[in-house]
Amino acid sequence: MEKILVLTETIGGSGHFQAARAIRKGLNRTKSGVKVEIVCGLPHFSRQLEGMIRKVYLSTLQHAPGLWGAVYNKEREFSDAFRLSLARVLSGKMRELLEIHRPAVVIATHAFCLGALAEVKDRMGWSLRLGAAITDFDVNGFWIHPAVDFYLVAHKRVAEKLIREFGVEDRRIYPTGIPIDPDFTELSLPKETLRMRMGIDPTAFTVLLMGGGVGLGPLDQTITQFRRDLPQSQLVVVTGKNRELYGRLQDRFHGDKKIYLFGYVDGMRDWMGASDLIVTKPGGMTSSEALATGLPILICRPIPGQEERNSRFLIRERVALRQDRPEAIPRHIHPLMQAPERWKAMGERALRLGCPRSSLDAAQIILDHLQQSTPSP
Repeated sequence: MEKILVLTETIGGSGHFQAARAIRKGLNRTKSGVKVEIVCGLPHFSRQLEGMIRKVYLSTLQHAPGLWGAVYNKEREFSDAFRLSLARVLSGKMRELLEIHRPAVVIATHAFCLGALAEVKDRMGWSLRLGAAITDFDVNGFWIHPAVDFYLVAHKRVAEKLIREFGVEDRRIYPTGIPIDPDFTELSLPKETLRMRMGIDPTAFTVLLMGGGVGLGPLDQTITQFRRDLPQSQLVVVTGKNRELYGRLQDRFHGDKKIYLFGYVDGMRDWMGASDLIVTKPGGMTSSEALATGLPILICRPIPGQEERNSRFLIRERVALRQDRPEAIPRHIHPLMQAPERWKAMGERALRLGCPRSSLDAAQIILDHLQQSTPSP
């Protein structure tokens, strides 16, 4: 049986892993008889190293986000050297991984081990097709390697940057959109119907508050301000995997009938479909899901680096607003509630920009490359 390996990581938020799952789901819907496996590359090299990198990453985002942004924005100055050094360190383990799984195609949703895979393919003569699914609305040099056969990107602007700044051939780039769950291709029920099914007020203005997969962000401040300034609205709050934040919010807002609190939610289509607005950090996955449902976005405190670039893209496309002061978010929204035509226009632009079929389109491209693969040594 032909095998496709989806290589990802769980560091850097859950979006990379969610994209991997979406690709697998898209492949399983598109063609049976192909075995699709998801593997995290870094734990195969060293679980201790993975844990250390995760801890440093989260600590930096919480205590020194500007430092992360500065490093990210300087990637051009050291991406080649760092990527090549890392590739040489990891390439032995990546070869072992390939020998275990024997895939015909590998598609990476995280750049960390992509260079090592490319080194194995390029220097060790491993015959496979290698792809990269870039999970933001921008791209940096860590993703680039001549041995990568194809790139799946969020938008034609990313494709243009790959061509203009990195010299990637147009024929290797596919603007599929960031891979999201193929369930987003299904027609959504009306908002009022979804709200009644979920047991929330079908007529109230509904705001979805999210802090990303790791639950970062000023959610408690934002909730408090909503209750003061927009008491008629109802809030669906998703804290992700941040159990401490979930517990704190439960203690503080338990009993408020306008607040619906959840931890990690697997599958956001219906909650997004039931909402009028999402307040969130602009991770690539969450933003792509919102666009696919025509949900306007209010960005609050993006992580410097990739999320800052995502913010610029979304604002430029006029599908998002930004307000980094939690106490000002409800006042920022209120004028738009009074101008429904403007709100409707944002949602329509989001739908036009969204790619609900992204994982199905990605699956077809991967299968096309599967036909071009040759047996591994």
